Amino acid sequence: MSKQRILFVDDEPRVLDGLRRMLHPMRQEWEMAFAGSGPEALQQLDGAPFDVLVTDIRMPGMDGAGLLAEVLKRHPQTVRLVLSGHSDHDVALRALAMAHQCLSKPCDPVGLKTAIHRASTLRHLLAEPSLKRIVSSMTSLPSIPSVYLELMEALQAPDPSIQDVARIIAKDTAMTAKVLQLANSAFFGAQRRFANLKDAVLYLGSDTVKALVLATGVFSQFDTALCSAFSLEALSRHSLAAGAWARRIAESEQASQRLIDHALLGGLMHDVGKLVFASGLPAQYDSSIRLARAKGVPHLQIERETFGATHAEVGAYLLLLWGMGDELVEAIAFHHTPSACPVRIFSPLTAVHVADSLEHEAGGVAPEMAGELDTGYLTETGLDHRLAHWRELGRPGGGEA
Repeated sequence: MSKQRILFVDDEPRVLDGLRRMLHPMRQEWEMAFAGSGPEALQQLDGAPFDVLVTDIRMPGMDGAGLLAEVLKRHPQTVRLVLSGHSDHDVALRALAMAHQCLSKPCDPVGLKTAIHRASTLRHLLAEPSLKRIVSSMTSLPSIPSVYLELMEALQAPDPSIQDVARIIAKDTAMTAKVLQLANSAFFGAQRRFANLKDAVLYLGSDTVKALVLATGVFSQFDTALCSAFSLEALSRHSLAAGAWARRIAESEQASQRLIDHALLGGLMHDVGKLVFASGLPAQYDSSIRLARAKGVPHLQIERETFGATHAEVGAYLLLLWGMGDELVEAIAFHHTPSACPVRIFSPLTAVHVADSLEHEAGGVAPEMAGELDTGYLTETGLDHRLAHWRELGRPGGGEA
């Protein structure tokens, strides 16, 4: 396997020297290059492709946000990381709109190496280069217009209710994913990883959430005319139901609060890859849905044949790029194929797979969009005897939504 090519950019020579010394042991795995300015970095990128870019934000001339914008335009397949000291929120928001992950100075060697390893490893998750370019270039996902407007109205209130804001955001897969990405960014000094949406909104504050919506425009509007066979409203209803069901399943197993939170979020975001297809390749995705209906075969099969990957893999790739936790990404990646995951214990994946399958079974989506329950996986995990109880949790009175 060829070495991963990593480009580090910082206007302070001592910082670059420190990175060279710190990462010297990685020279057998990485081919590293260093640039002292944005223009120099672009020159190197234009000369030869790099797998990962790691840049500072505050630099004279072309700052990090400007560099990221150019890299996004010229080299969308490059994974973009920010490594920077404290900066004002306006600059941070500009960077977050174009960066996959943000790390803070002073640099933690283990954290930096882990982030780069993860970003490099991601490139093997999807085999189709065109899909890598599409996912890597995504800085926003479509949001339902009515939810977008409802959120803006709530945020513009004199004293916004954090509970109301979180409730509105939870209605939409794209908003949920992006707000969590922001809350878990090192730019905002998070000392722990947020899995609970209300905690994330409370931590950020209504002003920052409002700035995210207004300044970066990440909650883009979905053009239904470009992909009329795809229903964003139906996806939202299904995701909300699956998330609530997954949470009840985790609670019924007396799981930790962290696992319960991840089960809920996994249910809310398990189909985020469909948003990538619908907004990045609307015409092709529209055709794929219609083809699945005409043939009477699972759309998952047509996705694989058409794009070389399914929405589960694409969604997992995107969330990994956004720095989401491994358990959550695992639940997204394998929610249709849990037997492909080596873990054989009750996990967010278990809750999400079962909830998604049972919600399909209950008629939550069109037949061609449904996924089958992997009973073999449940048997291997020793949880098959719990299925009847979990199914009851989705019935009226089976648990609160």
